Amino acid sequence: MTAPLSVTVLTISPETDGARIIEQILRVPDGLRITAIVPRRGQQQRHEQQVTVLPTTERLVRLGEGCACCTVRGDLMSKIEQIAAEQSADHIVIQAAPSSDLVTLAKTFTVANAAGAVLSEVACIESLVAVVDARRLLTTLQTASARPLVARIELANVIAIEGAAELTPATADRVLAALEALNPRARIVRSDEEHIALSSLRSEHPFDLRTAQQRTAQPDSDRSASDLIVQLMYRDRRPFHPTRLHTLLTGSWAGVLRVQGTFWVASRPSYAGILDVAGGSRSTASGGMWWAAVSPEQRPNSEAFQEYIDAIWHPAFGDRHQELNIVGLDLDLDDLHSRLDQCLLTDEELAKPEHWPALPHPFSWPKESA
Repeated sequence: MTAPLSVTVLTISPETDGARIIEQILRVPDGLRITAIVPRRGQQQRHEQQVTVLPTTERLVRLGEGCACCTVRGDLMSKIEQIAAEQSADHIVIQAAPSSDLVTLAKTFTVANAAGAVLSEVACIESLVAVVDARRLLTTLQTASARPLVARIELANVIAIEGAAELTPATADRVLAALEALNPRARIVRSDEEHIALSSLRSEHPFDLRTAQQRTAQPDSDRSASDLIVQLMYRDRRPFHPTRLHTLLTGSWAGVLRVQGTFWVASRPSYAGILDVAGGSRSTASGGMWWAAVSPEQRPNSEAFQEYIDAIWHPAFGDRHQELNIVGLDLDLDDLHSRLDQCLLTDEELAKPEHWPALPHPFSWPKESA
């Protein structure tokens, strides 16, 4: 049986000149027959020695039914199946447009079609490469539009940096530290310091969507590659005052790159809050109800659940708790911890739980009142 074709996916942010890396790869194909699938923006199919360029228009299709259905890239699926059937390439390069959903793209290789065949049987993603402009990274991370960039960096298993040679050594170090903080497992390549070929963009560990998503959902605690990187796991059992917490979240968080975790506010004590901070982009949402707000007869009846409850239960708050994983550069941990502590209810406020529901609730969740 023929081994599956290796695929390199290049994820290009709007502010990067990702076309330069694509062209450089195609100019020196490492002795391989390469087919590049690129967004159709007036581009025509072309064939050169060892290189074929196929423009494509993104086409989404849904496979499966009901809860098992999944949206995938139909255009990529059909083109890659044809390339594999014709054995016309040794390696496939996919240039993902800035607006492309990378999870949908990755699922295209793992979801069975109507005939039960899976694309990974003929082609597998080896490297998902996030192309980053080092000259703009730190500025972009401070803005409310940082989330798409952070998502691409976190999902990738290889990060290619452009423009690092134009930075001062200190700024370049901060860029590298920021990338290591956001994705400590990715291989980082400086495209202006070494020859960029397919071999330059290979990772020790092939890309795996499930592993990447788990890593993103459960932040890595091993982020000590740079002295600039600071991490704080903030924990407490007392509720936050909703107004004070909202004020903190909408204010300046200098140096904070990423915050993920669970929290609760006194104004809605039945609901767990989810905090997701990606640079200057900050969002909160309801993560469902705390088990303390669910009647005992409606709770799971299992040994594992009982072990969890026994480990976390507080006589006054049940399973309610604050747990925020915070990562940043040059953070003053004492100051940050103090600012979060100031958002908790005071002893006087804590002693009057009957007043909590009347506190202003500046968050948009939950839709119904507790």
